[in-house]
Formats: sequence, C-alpha cells, structure tokens
Amino acid sequence: MFRLRQLLVALGLICLSGTALAMPAHKTMPLKGRACPMMRPMMRPHGLHAMIPMLLPLAEMRSYALHLSDHQVSTLAVWQNRHMRMAVPLMKRLRTDKSALRAGLMEGAHKGALRDMMQRLNSDRARMLGLKVAQVRIVHKTLSSEQWRKLLIMYRHMHAFAMGGGYR
Repeated sequence: MFRLRQLLVALGLICLSGTALAMPAHKTMPLKGRACPMMRPMMRPHGLHAMIPMLLPLAEMRSYALHLSDHQVSTLAVWQNRHMRMAVPLMKRLRTDKSALRAGLMEGAHKGALRDMMQRLNSDRARMLGLKVAQVRIVHKTLSSEQWRKLLIMYRHMHAFAMGGGYR
C-alpha cells in the first residue's frame, strides 16, 4: 500500500510539472505613455525614437501614399545603395569596438588601449551620425514640399503610436 501511495504521488507530481510547462507564458499588460520610465529605453524600437529620424526607409515604404515619381524613387534607392556600402561595415565595426571596449574594461586593459578604443568608437559614431544627417537631407531635397509635409506627418504618427498613443 505504501509503495502504491508513493507511486501515485510521484505520478501526480509528474503530471503537475508537465501541466505547468505546457501552460502559456505569462503576458503582461502593455505600458502606455510614461507608465514606467525605467523600462522605456529597453522597450523602444530602434529608428522611431532616434535622435536623427530614419526617413528614407519610411519614404520608400510609403512611396505610393506619398505619390513619389519613378525618378524620386530611383534617386532615393541609388543614394541608399551607395551609402549602405559604407554604413553596414561601419555598423559592424561599431559593434565589435563596443564589445572590445566592454571586454577591455572588464579585463582591466591599459588606459592607453582604452583611450584608443574610445577615440575610434567616437569617430565611427560621428561618421554614422553624418550618414544619418545626409540621409534626411537627401530625402528633403528629393521630395516636394507637400510630400515632405506628408512624410513628417506619417513619421510623427508612427512616433506617437510607438509611444503608446495608438490610433485616435
């Protein structure tokens, strides 16, 4: 009888643990507005809240709604293809430099080596910032004033939606 009781208890525990593992993950309520400012930097999507707005991808995505001509679309595409050849290796180098700096700090690297890493990281960030500014300028230069106004409205709407405002 004692063995049967142990067997039933063990079987019950196995069934309960299997049920717990099969249950869906706990879902939290989405935060709206500034409900939790400490979590805000981790939650925000890249590109929507950046210092320099990435308008070129938005203009390409919404080319039909903006009524872009074929010439405007090709101008933006050519510019993006040329500058992505510079931006992609630069982004990779930024990632590796950040991880090298982190590793150097954790391992106690020499001050001179850390200073060199930080200078290279800062110069690469400045180059990336320059590419982003040039991207906004080419979009502004390529679009008409009405198209530019519509694009800014679309960007602001996306920004408000991402910040928890939703559709109104």
